[in-house]
Amino acid sequence: MRLNKNLNPSQLLQHQRHRIKALCFVLALFFFASFAKAQVPSDRSAKSDVIVLQKKWREEYRNAALDEDQFAIQKEREQEDRTRRGVETQNEIKNQQGMPTKAPPDPKLANRPRGISVAYIYEVKFKNAGAKEIRALTWEYVFSDPATNREVGRRRFVSKVSIGSGKTKTVVENSSSPPTGSIDAAKAGKKSQEQYLEQVMIQSIAYADGSEWKAASN
Repeated sequence: MRLNKNLNPSQLLQHQRHRIKALCFVLALFFFASFAKAQVPSDRSAKSDVIVLQKKWREEYRNAALDEDQFAIQKEREQEDRTRRGVETQNEIKNQQGMPTKAPPDPKLANRPRGISVAYIYEVKFKNAGAKEIRALTWEYVFSDPATNREVGRRRFVSKVSIGSGKTKTVVENSSSPPTGSIDAAKAGKKSQEQYLEQVMIQSIAYADGSEWKAASN
């Protein structure tokens, strides 16, 4: 912008002030544009900074009777015996008086079902390859048919786990449902890799600083 030589000193000073204001306005626009660009959230499709180092699953058979508190069972059995003896004593008195007797109670312990339950255990070793500490992971164990690549099963877990930057942590979760709806016991455990394609997919990561990463929606 060329200056008019006929301007007096006061007009010249005012003109210089306008030029400085215009320059500051342009610089401010540039600064805010750069700041806004820096504040744009990261792409949800970007790869997470969690690495799956190991993964495996297995069937675990549990005997409900053995898992119970044996001390509690003994106390319950003693209570049932006291109740039964009390009823028998009352029945003897009623028999002597010619009154109808009361049937003894059915023992609860004898009628309690005793069966084998099956739990499906998923064990994954994660590594935090990022700079921020992790507080929680949402992940899925996915099974696919190796012949067709068709997904045949998926189990989703939310694990509250603390993993520092550069650290690893093994997470163990369990489910009462089989991975693919129906599992042959002979195919479980170490032979599962031969029956299915297995993949662990990270769906979201919650960090200690309150931020969160989420996988891109399908």
